[in-house]
Amino acid sequence: MFLNTSFPFINSFRHQFLIGIILGFFIGFLVIFLEPMGANNYSNPYKNLYFAGYGGIVFISYLLFVSFSNVYTHFLHVWKWLEEILFSFLFISTVIVVAFFYTELCINKSTERLQLDWFLWWYQNMFLSFGVLISILMIALRRHYGVKPVSKEESVHPEVVLSKEVIRIKGMLKKDILECALTDVVFVKSEDNYVSIFYITSEGIKEKMLRGTLKHIHSQLPTLIRVHRSFIINPTHVEELRGNAQNGKVYLRGVETPIAVSKTYFERIKNELSS
Repeated sequence: MFLNTSFPFINSFRHQFLIGIILGFFIGFLVIFLEPMGANNYSNPYKNLYFAGYGGIVFISYLLFVSFSNVYTHFLHVWKWLEEILFSFLFISTVIVVAFFYTELCINKSTERLQLDWFLWWYQNMFLSFGVLISILMIALRRHYGVKPVSKEESVHPEVVLSKEVIRIKGMLKKDILECALTDVVFVKSEDNYVSIFYITSEGIKEKMLRGTLKHIHSQLPTLIRVHRSFIINPTHVEELRGNAQNGKVYLRGVETPIAVSKTYFERIKNELSS
């Protein structure tokens, strides 16, 4: 069933923040220049500033719902079209409710129309006009920036295609085994006597902890590259390399926090990614 198919989920706060800005700017632009719902009759020297407030409502509401969705996926490890549509509906409804009170209390500065009949009329018109537009734009942006529910094969070097064959990554303990495609491994982090392998699944990026050293895991994943004494990364998932040898950072698709690149490896990584 369509609603039960996976929907790309965004792990990067940078991308979520960017989407919030785009949606807020989009609504602010429409309200200021189209002046819907009789807004052209509103007379105030700070008119455009008040109207820009609608964009702020959209931006803040979006980030609020993003935090809820992150908690949801953290515990349930799933994000499908059903969740995405429900997310969109609740987000738009919240924006409309807040915008209604903002209009009457901050712009009109009156409580006379704070009535159920007027609110229902407002909600219907806003949902069918602005709500539909912003939902379409939001879902399109979230699909664009989200982690795809299938393994990615995009490479920094287009001519290189890694094997889709499932491999077995073994830790030091007998029970420590992770089976996944090499293309799905995003990066590996070591800490004390354990390593955490971050890999793509149909439900987003998951983490698997194994007992062992980074060197031991790297020997099983030779196509990954070392960027730090505690990290190895899959170059096919690199989005951007920033900074210099003193404060280098590498950004991976679908990973919110950038990974530090040590001075020892910076130039080597830079040359590898630019060649």
